[in-house]
Amino acid sequence: MKTKRNDIILISVFLAIAVILLAANRWLHHEDGAFVQVTVDSMIYETLPLNEDSTITIDGYNGGKNTLQIKDSYASITEADCPDKLCQKQKKIRYNGETIVCLPHKIVVSVISEENSDIDNIAN
Repeated sequence: MKTKRNDIILISVFLAIAVILLAANRWLHHEDGAFVQVTVDSMIYETLPLNEDSTITIDGYNGGKNTLQIKDSYASITEADCPDKLCQKQKKIRYNGETIVCLPHKIVVSVISEENSDIDNIAN
């Protein structure tokens, strides 16, 4: 079956519409987070406000240590003693639902909204 010129135009239009809808959805539903919640081995380690600059050392699984820095409403892992250091290479996070994960130390850093913070603390 031979692809005709009109088929290519139709497929291009559908792809363009899909890209525009995806971009609009991400832009409209991108909420800034209020807190960073740190869990180690699925247990809440600490919850910190994103609007206050701070640096903490996280004691991870099997004696591992990571340094979490919150600066200018962004959170990032700045130091880690895990072998691959992939958590240091992950981008800074600030939007609700974004995470940074260090698998060797079983550390998860998640951005949560103000509404979610009360529910999470009660449930855990």
